[in-house]
Amino acid sequence: PNPLSSIQSPAPNSISLRGARHHNLKNISLDIPRDRLVVISGLSGSGKSTLAFDILFAEGQRRFLDSMSAYARQFAEQLEKPEIDQLAGLPPTVAIEQRVSQGGGKSTVATVTELWNFIRLLYSKLGTLHCPDCHVPVEKQSLSAIENVLRAQLKKGSVSIFAPLIRARKGFHTEVAEWAAKHGFARLLVDGKLVPSANFKRLERFKEHNIDVEVAALTKGSAGILPADFGVPPKSSSKPIPAKTESSSKTESPAALANPQTIPQPALAIGKGLIKLRSPEGTLILLSTHASCPCCNRSFEELDPRLFSFNSPHGWCPNCRGHGRVPKRRQVLDLSRFDSMLAAELDADRSIERMEDVELVACPACHGTRLNPTASLVTLNHTPIADISRLSINHAADHFKNISFSEPRSNLIARDILPEIRQRLAFLQEVGLGYLQLDRSGNTLSGGESQRIRLAAQLGSNLRGVLYVLDEPTIGLHPRDNAALLKTLIKLRDQGNSLIIVEHDTDTIASADHLIDLGPGAGRFGGNVVYQGPVIGCAANPPADFAAHSLDSSPTLRALTTLLSHPLRGSRRPVPKNHPFLTLTGCRVHNLKQIDAVIPLGRLTVLTGISGSGKSTLMHSCLAVAAAAADKPKAPKSPAFASASGFEKIKACYEVDQSPIGKTSRSCPATYVKVLDHIRALFAQLPDARMRGFDASRFSFNTDGGRCPDCKGNGRIKLEMDFLPSTWVHCETCNGERFNPATLEVTFRHKNIGQVLAMSIDEAAAFFESQPRIAAPLKLMADTGLGYLQLGQPSPTLSGGEAQRIKLVSELTKGRSVKSQLAGLSVPAKNLYLIEEPTVGLHQEDVQRLIDVLHRLVDEGHSVVVIEHHMAIAAEADWILDLGPEAGDAGGIIVAQGPPEKILASKTSRTAPFLRIALGR
Repeated sequence: PNPLSSIQSPAPNSISLRGARHHNLKNISLDIPRDRLVVISGLSGSGKSTLAFDILFAEGQRRFLDSMSAYARQFAEQLEKPEIDQLAGLPPTVAIEQRVSQGGGKSTVATVTELWNFIRLLYSKLGTLHCPDCHVPVEKQSLSAIENVLRAQLKKGSVSIFAPLIRARKGFHTEVAEWAAKHGFARLLVDGKLVPSANFKRLERFKEHNIDVEVAALTKGSAGILPADFGVPPKSSSKPIPAKTESSSKTESPAALANPQTIPQPALAIGKGLIKLRSPEGTLILLSTHASCPCCNRSFEELDPRLFSFNSPHGWCPNCRGHGRVPKRRQVLDLSRFDSMLAAELDADRSIERMEDVELVACPACHGTRLNPTASLVTLNHTPIADISRLSINHAADHFKNISFSEPRSNLIARDILPEIRQRLAFLQEVGLGYLQLDRSGNTLSGGESQRIRLAAQLGSNLRGVLYVLDEPTIGLHPRDNAALLKTLIKLRDQGNSLIIVEHDTDTIASADHLIDLGPGAGRFGGNVVYQGPVIGCAANPPADFAAHSLDSSPTLRALTTLLSHPLRGSRRPVPKNHPFLTLTGCRVHNLKQIDAVIPLGRLTVLTGISGSGKSTLMHSCLAVAAAAADKPKAPKSPAFASASGFEKIKACYEVDQSPIGKTSRSCPATYVKVLDHIRALFAQLPDARMRGFDASRFSFNTDGGRCPDCKGNGRIKLEMDFLPSTWVHCETCNGERFNPATLEVTFRHKNIGQVLAMSIDEAAAFFESQPRIAAPLKLMADTGLGYLQLGQPSPTLSGGEAQRIKLVSELTKGRSVKSQLAGLSVPAKNLYLIEEPTVGLHQEDVQRLIDVLHRLVDEGHSVVVIEHHMAIAAEADWILDLGPEAGDAGGIIVAQGPPEKILASKTSRTAPFLRIALGR
């Protein structure tokens, strides 16, 4: 019988999914409307990302790759085929995910958005070059001026004249040597080395090369006559090297080239207006009919877009190699110890990216512009390109909106370039990123910022009929800016596209055309569709919109229809005038404008404000630096602030940022929170283990000895399938338990190490109740709603919200000390916790659990500072610092600080209106 005979026919104009059993989805079937804005919601870990990315996006990409040849598919990343019965009506898919990192340290906002490509092109075609020595505009050099330079050098001694043939082009370039030998030129200057043109050895194919031909070697007092048409290529030739002409075959041999009056002209013809003189001292002097300084006669090559690229040797600053920053100790990158230039470049990138901000300073040569002196001095309408890179997106939009040219030729060239620049800047403003500077490093962007950058790029693509899958686009965005982002998403939908958004934000859910709510719980308790349908009008009249059973089973509908009453504990902790504070004065790093900030000790403090107002700068560049300096009295004074006090009362400072947790196949919750170390130590102390000589490393699946030799501790074996996706199969040797039989024979309370890793966090917390070092972090994870996860569950299967909470628990457990393992008495240290947007990926019900964890930390005497846009967290704060009023240069000021009720009285606060709604005022 046909196994698909019982599958329902798909609804018209919809994506029909039948029998989805991937990960924790429980054989669900859906009809998702096309050309609509669809939101998938539910508790963290309920299966949202599995449905959106692992099924819909992955299957769309896999089907696209299936249209290619088997040979092409083996070079592309093969996505896993999801466990489904049928998926029909799926359009081409594009995923816009959260990714914190955007390339290396050389990647900037301008390069990520491809804005820099068009700005480089504009400056290379219309820019005015200035001499780095004289700072005057360069002009074209006449032939007589070039002859005068040649005569002056000949008076000093012998001179060689070279004509450039190849400029920074990859290839073997054997044809260049053949041409030179055929026309009687005996030597070539290849990458700075003289080589004979005969018996030329081909060069490295995938490396850029520079090749010059030696036209003549003149000695002091030489003379002679050279026909002016020697070696001139025909005008119709499109090749990079000159071709032999009829006239050139009638000329004298190169040995007769000896007159400085006539040699430059044919050499300039071969070099297309450019020649190089090797002076008697051995230095190369560039001479050009295109550009030269009228004061010092220094010649320059024609402007090229590569001159403005800090990823290329043609444009980067030779001191910092395009990083803009150098190690504080050396002030220059030392590359002499490397055998090859490639190794030097790789090490330079890695060493800079590994260093902390305190170890780096702005490059003294380029002052952080990343470009060489020649590129930095190219101007367009009197504005250097280095100044453009320092502009914010908002200021850059104003600059390019007002730019104009008086010459018809310039207007013709800029006709197609300027609209591309203006359009990209406008899209970036639409998604709320106008505060970002163009030279902001890509690896400093948050996940939400990098996701909105890619969203802006999709707006400019003008595609239709595409399925866009987005992962919480409102992350890192202030509630005031949500409306602008929603307009952008609706605009993308109205272009004829389908949008599927994984989201918890109530405004986004209320604006959706269709809601799919997964649950009712998380992990193995989720994976069911508890509601699907429209959401319009739900907040106005909930009982009429949703059936009672839907409200009972759907956590999202309960969050939409039930407002929390803040503060949840009934009252706030008081902050009297004589309360001890952490005090920072004169904070002036980045956009902070000499502000004075006070943080009450032993209280929950929330930093609020528009995205880009300076919250992260205040936390990481001021608070964290001051806390670190408190332990080091002899540390140099930080330039980020004038003074700091109160930090000596803090025992330790722990930062919880948005950096991702491990994504390797053997990474799991137990390894990340370090609880597996204590479990391994416990097993190593058991009598059976001591009798056999097993130490703690025996119970690690990351090292040889105790792990299964076949699956290498994975519990599964990966089978490579060439042009098909790789397949993971169950390891039959260890039966998925990861360890060899001898290791599994050691048991604690009748459970071996493999069975322990298969436990859920709730089960393990109860199982190890007598072991405080193990039970404490497990209970903390259970309190944050992660009790359903397995201890050994692979990290790649965790959702974004789950990974964020595991990272939070890992940092929190570092600050807790155990006084007596046997008695189970804990003596908490008075720590400072700096937490950045902990609600990322969390449902409203998960947020309530998070609030409880934060309050418990404060109840233990710790000081907690949170950066947050979620008003439920702000409404629970004991103290709020609201920064703004706007972003970038318009921010960096403390608009209001104090209890939430005091923030409501501020008329300039952008947070106050939304905080008032959360407090029900």
